[in-house]
Amino acid sequence: MKDVALLMRKALDGAWRRHEVLANNVANAETPGYKRLDLDFRTALAEARRASSPTFLATDPRHITPTLEAQPWRIGQDQSSITPDGNSVDIDREMGEVSTNALYYSAVSGQLNAHLSLIRRAITEGRR
Repeated sequence: MKDVALLMRKALDGAWRRHEVLANNVANAETPGYKRLDLDFRTALAEARRASSPTFLATDPRHITPTLEAQPWRIGQDQSSITPDGNSVDIDREMGEVSTNALYYSAVSGQLNAHLSLIRRAITEGRR
C-alpha cells in the first residue's frame, strides 16, 4: 500500500518538473539559439516501478529489498533547429506536450486521491 502512494507521488513530482521544463521551452520559443529541453521522468518511474515489484521473497531481515529511490531524471536537449536563428522550439508541439502532461498529472492526482480515500475509509471503517 505504501509503495503505491510513493510511486504516485514520484509520478506527480516528475510531471511537475516536466511542466516546469516545458514552460521554460514556451517562454524561450522566440529566443535565438535556444534548444528545446525535455524531461524523461517516465523512464525513471518505470525503472522504479520494476525495482519495487516483488520478484523474490525476503526470508531474512538482512536481505536487501528493492526501494523506490529516485533515479536522476534525464533532461535531454533537442539539437535540431527548426528556425534560421537556431531555435528548436515548435510552439504547437510544446503546447500539445503541456496539455498531455497536465492530463497525466490530473489522472495520477485523481488516482492518488482515490487511493487515500480508500485508506481513510478503511481506517474509519466507513464511519464519519
